[in-house]
Amino acid sequence: RWMQSARTKGHELLLQLPLEPFDFPDNDPGPHTLLISLRPGEMMDRLAWLMTRVTNYVGVINEMGARYTSTRPSMQYLLEKLTGRGLMFVDNGASSRSMSAEVAAEVKAPFSAVDVVLDAVPREDQINAKLLQLEGVARARGVAVASGSALPVTIRQLEIWSRDLEERGLLLVPVSATIDR
Repeated sequence: RWMQSARTKGHELLLQLPLEPFDFPDNDPGPHTLLISLRPGEMMDRLAWLMTRVTNYVGVINEMGARYTSTRPSMQYLLEKLTGRGLMFVDNGASSRSMSAEVAAEVKAPFSAVDVVLDAVPREDQINAKLLQLEGVARARGVAVASGSALPVTIRQLEIWSRDLEERGLLLVPVSATIDR
């Protein structure tokens, strides 16, 4: 119900896909994690399972996944499957080795990437500093993408920050508006 409510209010949703980190299995995103060692059939089974858990999303964002996003064949497979379903991929920005932007351009996949993670340190002062950083990126590039968790402190600081955006010359847009920026 909360997903339907969000969509009816004009919000876009992203599905978090658990992708293989470099330190897997010590750091394990879960039983349906997409791994670079999976054969295409196994990969498709896991992807189908993950994608059928929820509805109404415009794309996916990786949960972990530094190893997966740095592996060209795996990213190509994933992005081709997502594009075939009309879905975008948002790179969470956690890995400097990610090939997702390059591969997305090659396969013409709808793509965006997170510029600023708001609540890596979930404290008001740290979130406020990240919001200022986000504003700077947006002013310099014309668009910026942030990610954050649904923590009470994050939501509270976002609500305060967003009150006078238009007066500051900024506008919130749905993530799909940042494709291929």
